[in-house]
Amino acid sequence: MPLNDLVNTAHSEVAHFNPLLLAGEMAVVHLGERPLNVSRQTSKMRKRVCPNSDAQPSHPSYRRSTMTRWLTRLLLGAMLTAAARADGLAQEPTSTRYYLIGNSLTWDTVPPRLSGDVQWHVDCGVNLPYIHAHPDKPCVKESTLWPMALRDKQYDVVSVQPHYGSTLTQDVETISGWMTLQPKAVFVIHSGWAWHAKRAEEFASYAPPEQMTHSPVYFRALVAELRRLHPEREIRQTLAQNLLAKIAEDIAAKQAPIERLEDLYRDDIHLTLSHGRYLAHNAVRRALGQAFSADGFDKLDPMVKQYLDGVLAQLTTTSADTALLTQILSIEETVDRGTLIAKVSDQNLQGKLVALLPEIERAAKVRRSTLALEAEIKDIGGKLVCTPGGPQWLYLATGDVGTEIFDVPAAIDLYNGNNPLKGKGGRNERVTDEWLKRLTSLATLRRLDLANCAIQGEGLQHIAALTGLRELNLTLTPVTDDALRHLAGLTELRSLGLASTQCTGTGFRHLKALRKLESVNFHFTPLNDAGLQAITQVPISDRLWFAHTRFTDAGAAHLAALTQLKRCGIGSANNASTGEAVAALTKLPLEDLALLDNQATPVGLAHAAKIATLRRLDVSHAPTVNDDSMPLVAQMPKLEELKLGSAQITDAGLQSLASSKSLKKLSLSGQRNVTPAGVEQLRKARPELVIQSQ
Repeated sequence: MPLNDLVNTAHSEVAHFNPLLLAGEMAVVHLGERPLNVSRQTSKMRKRVCPNSDAQPSHPSYRRSTMTRWLTRLLLGAMLTAAARADGLAQEPTSTRYYLIGNSLTWDTVPPRLSGDVQWHVDCGVNLPYIHAHPDKPCVKESTLWPMALRDKQYDVVSVQPHYGSTLTQDVETISGWMTLQPKAVFVIHSGWAWHAKRAEEFASYAPPEQMTHSPVYFRALVAELRRLHPEREIRQTLAQNLLAKIAEDIAAKQAPIERLEDLYRDDIHLTLSHGRYLAHNAVRRALGQAFSADGFDKLDPMVKQYLDGVLAQLTTTSADTALLTQILSIEETVDRGTLIAKVSDQNLQGKLVALLPEIERAAKVRRSTLALEAEIKDIGGKLVCTPGGPQWLYLATGDVGTEIFDVPAAIDLYNGNNPLKGKGGRNERVTDEWLKRLTSLATLRRLDLANCAIQGEGLQHIAALTGLRELNLTLTPVTDDALRHLAGLTELRSLGLASTQCTGTGFRHLKALRKLESVNFHFTPLNDAGLQAITQVPISDRLWFAHTRFTDAGAAHLAALTQLKRCGIGSANNASTGEAVAALTKLPLEDLALLDNQATPVGLAHAAKIATLRRLDVSHAPTVNDDSMPLVAQMPKLEELKLGSAQITDAGLQSLASSKSLKKLSLSGQRNVTPAGVEQLRKARPELVIQSQ
């Protein structure tokens, strides 16, 4: 606006000013985003005009000069007001617009207490793909439905919260679609947190990031793929799960005012309404670009609040320090980290970096080696998964950006997907006993899949020192019992895959020190009675699968020693093996049982019916089973799922299952004597029973 017009408008404003101005109301003119007070309360103004209100100056010149100053100030205020009105953008600052999408773990961040223009779509207990596909009935009534909200309004920041039940591909597709709908918004990935009983295990997960888990590995993969698809977009994280991990570290070190991390949970997964939500709320505030706030949290323990504030403060790093951290955490050999650390302005952060410097130097060297190994593994058709190995304060300070220097090898998959036994391709001939030397120093390795590789067995000596290994798969390799001696020191091993090897089981005599085994697979091996005896000397707490093997009924008796077993697949092609072998299982706490080969008989099924804990029974190929077995199955007290295939049952036998009080799902295949009418009759008798018939 031209100056003359501005002055004229200002004079007009003076002539018609709001009388409330002199009545003590506060007039505020906004210059950009900084408010300027252009008046004070009348009493204060009066004292400036007349410092001594009881003795008014009488000199006319004083009164004229005082009035002139007063009118000048008022004129200036009016001029500024007019300027603001002339520029629509300067009238009032536009409130930042936020939109949150998630479930109750988003609601635990207390969206109504966030600053600015905040809206949300919150649906309980579901994941993002579900919310995307079913947007019509969110559980939180105050929700605005995302299709209309994201269509009708552009937001500055959008927060999304992945959850259990989705895949990485689904989450990427869903979030990417929303990013397209909101092309100018910053996107925040709210990590949420795991069930407290599974938090530590899930957070440390080394599984390939395919199924959603509350782990850094998953969220890193998610963010990386979104950045690949939207390279110009800003993506942040709340790092809520990292905050809980940091608190867990402090509790373990007795540096926290709470004794258990569970004290921040009000149930299995939701956080407490006080300290838990205070933590989550401020984690989201930081990611949204808002200042930390305790508004609405009136019942916090002062000591706990002070501690949580200290943890939250670790999320705040200046841009200058962030740039320095990027250089400090580079893996380049020429970096002078000591000099860079000396430039960090945050003294607390600087002290931590000084103490960590030796580890950073070591990690840089290890990381360079890891990247070289990763490239080689990729070249031979494999995959290397790394997990973060640094201190949690570092991930909080950096937003988990540029911290790969502390990533360590956790899982290696060298299986090429072929199965020569079924005529589907050949072995991975590039992975031999000699090649395994490359893995000797990988102390952080937790999972190694050597399935269908060209190792003979002696090469296993090169992994003998990997005492942290939890999963080892030797399926489809020609290893024998003697090679298992190299595994004797792998006392953390939980899962051992020996399917389609030349192992008889006797090699387990070398593995008596393995007391944490949960799952062992001997499918399609020459497993025999002596092997079963050796295997049962090692406690297996969950699953033993040994179909298409060579044991006899006498050897099967050893299975009674596996008193913790919950899942089992039993089958032998040995002529000295019958359904009587299943008798050894009747006292075990089995929940899942598959009968195969010579055990899938009426006798085997009769013994299986005696297992009171059984919930799932698979008899998918039982050509000798007939109607006589069905009443026995129907009386099983906890059976929920039954798979029955190639049996001799008729419609009459099928109706016996109607009396089962627990059966929820029935899968039928290859039943030549069962008619559609018989299936329909059972459906009418048990309408709640899910029946799949092929």
